[in-house]
Amino acid sequence: MENICAIYLRVSSDPQNPQNQIADVKKFAEALKCKIFEIYVDKESGKHSDRREFQRMMADARAGKFKMLFIWALDRFSREGIKATLTHIEELKEVGVSIRSYQESWLDTSNEGIWPLLVAILSWAANQELKRFAERSMAGKRTMLNDGKLIGCYPPYGYRYFPRDKEKGTYAYFEVDEYEASIVRKIFNWYLKFESILMVVYALKKEGIKGRGKGRIEPGFMQASAVSKILRRETYIGNYYFGKSSPCIAKFHIKSIRKPGLTGRRKNPKSEWKLIRVAEIIEKEIFYKTQEVLEKRAKHRIEMSKYEFLCQGLIRCIDCGKSYGGRMQHGDYLFYRCPQAYSSNVNQPACRSRTMGRDKLDRIVWNFVVCLVNDKNKIKNAIVDLQKKRHQEKFSKEKLVESLSIQKKTIRIKRKNLFDLFSDQEFSESAKADLKIKMKELDEKEQLLDQQILEVKSDLMEIRNTEMLEKEAEEIRKLYKKKIENPSFELKKFTVRKWIEEINIQPDGSVIVKARIPKSGPIDKEGRELRYSQNNLSVAVRFEEAITEI
Repeated sequence: MENICAIYLRVSSDPQNPQNQIADVKKFAEALKCKIFEIYVDKESGKHSDRREFQRMMADARAGKFKMLFIWALDRFSREGIKATLTHIEELKEVGVSIRSYQESWLDTSNEGIWPLLVAILSWAANQELKRFAERSMAGKRTMLNDGKLIGCYPPYGYRYFPRDKEKGTYAYFEVDEYEASIVRKIFNWYLKFESILMVVYALKKEGIKGRGKGRIEPGFMQASAVSKILRRETYIGNYYFGKSSPCIAKFHIKSIRKPGLTGRRKNPKSEWKLIRVAEIIEKEIFYKTQEVLEKRAKHRIEMSKYEFLCQGLIRCIDCGKSYGGRMQHGDYLFYRCPQAYSSNVNQPACRSRTMGRDKLDRIVWNFVVCLVNDKNKIKNAIVDLQKKRHQEKFSKEKLVESLSIQKKTIRIKRKNLFDLFSDQEFSESAKADLKIKMKELDEKEQLLDQQILEVKSDLMEIRNTEMLEKEAEEIRKLYKKKIENPSFELKKFTVRKWIEEINIQPDGSVIVKARIPKSGPIDKEGRELRYSQNNLSVAVRFEEAITEI
């Protein structure tokens, strides 16, 4: 078992050929009379350890399938920096796997000598080279953009991308894809005819026109969002922009485990965008006329509806999660239904969730709100349940505040160290620019931590005694009780939106109402909000109830 080995190799991109590395490392292993169990090859950057073949190699090492790992060079093994590289090597040593390098003859982890120091030095050097390469690459891209040259990117619908050819001395460019361009022209013409994005979507589906698709994703029919982007894209009149957004620290993450670094995007002001001229597909007159119609339709959407729907925007479909809308049928019947019931998403089947008449649902919800405002005990019971839950979470929230404060303190120490370093010596302009970028990153991290600490502290402040919560809720309840005795429709709608968070219509016709106690008072007859100013109300009580009325 001692002479069974594996080979791990890595190249930075797909076009690079690892065969030369494989031949040299195989000869090296055979010279040491080792039997090769597996050859692992990654074709991606060594900046992160979530490489597919690297992870498979580590898993096989833990399973004891080989006892020695051969690599071409240390920077081919990892470019994550000193700490991460040594961590991987130590992990392999713990499971009985030693490492030999073809390029670095000194690297033999089976011998306890000077290799840890050398590994640290070369790992640092590899990481620095990666940073310098990224800096040179970004500097080159900025120069090309300032000269009006196109850089690598994914082409918009209607164009094909041709990369830069250094041998021929040509820069990257877009070429009009005549088939896709004809579809873009159809979309603009249909929109000017129908003045409805959804009608354009249906027209595309009727003619069997699908989108481009991307990677392994099969092309599907265009959605309203895709059509909307096409109608607003200035590229079709020859204006292609770079720098619309820049990387930042994301406020929220879908995955709990993610790559480190700047994982979010923020929109930049248009003055910072870089304009690149490309071939036109749409005439400017048609494009600007389309923008006028889009603006007119956007204003029309936010105008008050012709019909009165008390619960519009509060009903959430239990099947597809979309927000119900109000509709009219047969000239006089008003009802609520899911927008997917008539396939607003043409790639998904129609939603068969239950509809409900406007009069019936509005009556159910309004009666619920009136009973809630008049029922002191129901609110009191909800507050008691909330207090029990809050006290259970108190300890964990306090620990979270402590952890976030430690992270914030660490960031301040890093900032101080950077200031001390750059205040004592003279540095180049590029070093000063790097400092500015680093300080900006630290500021963004600290702002995010401040926001998180504020949110958690706000939750902790709401953990009050039950009597104070009951008193605040009672004051709010009395304010609403006086105002809803003879309300207008506007006051009804305002009150419902204050007291109701979400409504779900069940298949059996029952209604689940998710209620809350608002933080402020109702409005007066003129529609102005009356805020209770005697106390600083901070009630945030939520509860739900199922109502059956067939």
